[in-house]
Amino acid sequence: MGQQSKIYRSIWIPLRLALIMVMFFLVGEYLSLDLRILANLPRTLEGLPGVLFAPLIHINLYHLLSNLFPILCLGTVVYWFYPGIARNVFIRAYLVPMVLVWLFARPTYHVGASGLVYGLAFFLVFFGFFRKDFKSLLISIVILLFFGGLFYGILPGQPEISFESHLAGAIAGGLSAFEFSKLKPQRN
Repeated sequence: MGQQSKIYRSIWIPLRLALIMVMFFLVGEYLSLDLRILANLPRTLEGLPGVLFAPLIHINLYHLLSNLFPILCLGTVVYWFYPGIARNVFIRAYLVPMVLVWLFARPTYHVGASGLVYGLAFFLVFFGFFRKDFKSLLISIVILLFFGGLFYGILPGQPEISFESHLAGAIAGGLSAFEFSKLKPQRN
């Protein structure tokens, strides 16, 4: 497989999701729509669609941008270095945090893709420590250097920030790392 093909394959899913997030934001802004109808509102039928749609909804441009860059970076790293498991990791990091938020979080609207961001980051960090091979450990260290501040986000802080999404993403990423680290190493 050529280098260009590998680059395209690695960025395609994260880029497509980022574009969908931008599209949702622009449609909401341009049409002045209140997209909270797509938010995750825990333990309510009204909030159930949010399990699928809440990661696509962002409160403002800063919120959107603070999720886009990590999704593009972390998602591409997952698809580049772990193509055989990347799809499963990505799907779990997208869905599991939203299910956990719907089941256990505070009864308020939860939106944004930070659960996915935390899921991908914690997968990459813990996968290296569980796998214990040089490449995976090196990736873990680099992710810690660039995204180490994420560890603070799993603690309750500002009430308008869903630490529950962050914590749920960390759990999903850590569990995925543990499970997938048991598989035989894959060739790229």
